[in-house]
Amino acid sequence: MATVIGLSLYELQQQLTEAISAGAAIVYYVHTLQAFNYFLPGDREMYANEMKSLRKQLRRGIIVDIKAGEDFHIYGKTLYPLDVKFDGVSCHAYMLLHQQGDISDSIFTPYFFSNRDKRDAFLRWLLR
Repeated sequence: MATVIGLSLYELQQQLTEAISAGAAIVYYVHTLQAFNYFLPGDREMYANEMKSLRKQLRRGIIVDIKAGEDFHIYGKTLYPLDVKFDGVSCHAYMLLHQQGDISDSIFTPYFFSNRDKRDAFLRWLLR
């Protein structure tokens, strides 16, 4: 039996807009919720735990590729994605947000950073 996924471009954009308006430092897609979650600058402990989890998943092979994505623009704001490829997991929300209709956009799950330098520093930390 096929899995049915119900996603709304408008709802995804609203989730990102809400996170940006709240001052989110990072916004990431949670597959089990089919929604975005975010951390505010004061959520240091939760943020650190999520980042450590990503590093462990990368070392264990659960994450099979990770890279700095192309700048993402939404409603006049620029976000700096870290594109994370989980083994056997597609992110159709990311494909929908790209609005290109290219299924290859679903290969990666986005972790959107509000600051390019912080995204790049985090990527370096992950890969060392």
